[in-house]
Amino acid sequence: MATSFAAAATVPAYRAPIEDVLAHLPISTTVEYRKGQIIYGQEHPSTGLYLMAGGKVKLSQIAGDGTEILLDVILTDEIFGESSLVTGRHGAEQASALENTKVMVWPISAIEDLVTKRPRLAVALLQIFAQRSVDFALRLESFSIDNIERRLARALLRFADRLGTQESEDSVRMMAFTHDLLSRHIGTSRELVTHYMNQFRRQGLLNYSRQGIVLYRDRIHQWMAQPPRHELQRDNGLANT
Repeated sequence: MATSFAAAATVPAYRAPIEDVLAHLPISTTVEYRKGQIIYGQEHPSTGLYLMAGGKVKLSQIAGDGTEILLDVILTDEIFGESSLVTGRHGAEQASALENTKVMVWPISAIEDLVTKRPRLAVALLQIFAQRSVDFALRLESFSIDNIERRLARALLRFADRLGTQESEDSVRMMAFTHDLLSRHIGTSRELVTHYMNQFRRQGLLNYSRQGIVLYRDRIHQWMAQPPRHELQRDNGLANT
């Protein structure tokens, strides 16, 4: 007898176990980059797959007018540079060192050879790239439905989850982000980010200094649960001042 949709809905969905990509990648060449140095970009597009061996890397997209859009911050033991796996124009992606950084790199030809010999490596890479696609989809959703204030709050929560260190039951400390860098991540002006960061601090949602940002996650989640304020006109007014 065929299983009904209702019955099928009660069966837990199968989830593939998370593969450890490090368990399937051999040791390769390690390259060091100084803070601010470009690893690949428009002049020299990515030709390999990179693994962070230490430090932090900023992934950006360079728009046609030269505007830099912050995509993500890559941490130790994370993979990046997958744009080299596809043909076509991908030189608009740029990776640069946020601090002194070490990366391990494999040419694409080596990766293609490895995945034929180690099928679980292919699974691990697919899981990484699929998760990255989900993260980008959530960012697009936020761009569609959130005003700038809530977009900034969501970005801070995500960075706290990825980059933060738990200090207390509620507080998380993470690296200092310049307001310019945050504005490039959420698609607004530095002035608006400064305005809302100061507002969040007055509301007790966070503290920040040149040494880092302390985020009070529970308070921000409670704030996010409230109905959003419609501040598009005020956002535009602040951006034009």
